Amino acid sequence: MKRLRRVTPVFLLAIAVLAAAPCLAAPQPIRPAPASGQTFGGLPDSKNSIPYKSPDGRFQVTFPSGCARLRTRTNAQPDKATEVVSQVVFTTCDRANVKNEGCSVIAMLGYARDVKGQAAADRVLAEVTRQLEGYGVKPVRQTPMRRDFGARGVVEGIDIQAQGPDGAGDFWIRGLLLGDDIYIVMAWKASGGLWTDPVYAQFFDTFRPWAD
Repeated sequence: MKRLRRVTPVFLLAIAVLAAAPCLAAPQPIRPAPASGQTFGGLPDSKNSIPYKSPDGRFQVTFPSGCARLRTRTNAQPDKATEVVSQVVFTTCDRANVKNEGCSVIAMLGYARDVKGQAAADRVLAEVTRQLEGYGVKPVRQTPMRRDFGARGVVEGIDIQAQGPDGAGDFWIRGLLLGDDIYIVMAWKASGGLWTDPVYAQFFDTFRPWAD
């Protein structure tokens, strides 16, 4: 089966070019970077899904079982004032002993601060499109999303399932907007079966854009 092609997606902010790390090709050995949240180094025998909270990224989610490597990286504007204008937090799970399979959350905090309404929705769609193009996949189905979390706010976005040009490999992505923040939640499985895999359904269903 043909691999979904590897890329390094790029986000352009006002002050820097920020490069994301997740890819569908076999990852290079990387030691988890220090982070204020949890890290899972050496869990190849994990049989259970792993609840995770990211104070830096302001989100929580349940990662699939067997996250042998959970990498977290943060890019932020240099502290010129008391407020950080834009911050991007990348968190990626690579499943143990499995090639080209994993999932990721990209928290783009403050990235929609200067836009509202349709302009903000367009910005979410642009980031989702950038990921689809970067991974070399084409949508096969898409669904608009809206979830009301009461006092936490209303989250809107789009859910897209995609595959490689030859129908090989599965890719699943959600672009979500809450206030000024954009979240890109995605998973990939080159062997297929991603969309019916219960651990990935749990991963998407448990995502919340806050960390208590």
